[in-house]
Amino acid sequence: MERAGFTAEQAADAAFAVEGWDMNGAPEDALDDWDCVASDAWEQANIAALEACCAGWPDDRRPTTVSLELLIEPETQLADRPKALAMLRERAEDDKQREFDGSDGILAWRVAADLENKPEMRDLVTGITVAFTALKLAHFYPDEQIEPKRQAVHDAINALEAATEKPTSH
Repeated sequence: MERAGFTAEQAADAAFAVEGWDMNGAPEDALDDWDCVASDAWEQANIAALEACCAGWPDDRRPTTVSLELLIEPETQLADRPKALAMLRERAEDDKQREFDGSDGILAWRVAADLENKPEMRDLVTGITVAFTALKLAHFYPDEQIEPKRQAVHDAINALEAATEKPTSH
């Protein structure tokens, strides 16, 4: 991206714009050349990342695509399973954490990343985000009971943890 003259943010934004343009039926005159060139830089970075990460792998083990992700909040986006679970539990207890920034869902996806059952993964992550949303909204209403909402968050976290726990061999 740097060689093409774009920052990662510019290239990611352009790729997002091109994807939106495509999803909207590719209307004429909706994109400029800059977006197209920057989006192409993002795609070339995807290809370079795939090549760099999988160099020397046998063909049958190499993924055919890769999806770069722009790091905005690395601590959340790169958290491993134990760290993500700890962060989710900490946030459940934090009465000041009321932002709807999607980070609860990102942490849940980090925990569920190795689940092979994709519908189950989606349902568990959805359960986390719904429970956190209800907890956060409860803080805006003086008569709302917060503890049942907090317990629902803990229940969702526990369900996610149980579903993603690797069996131990004895």
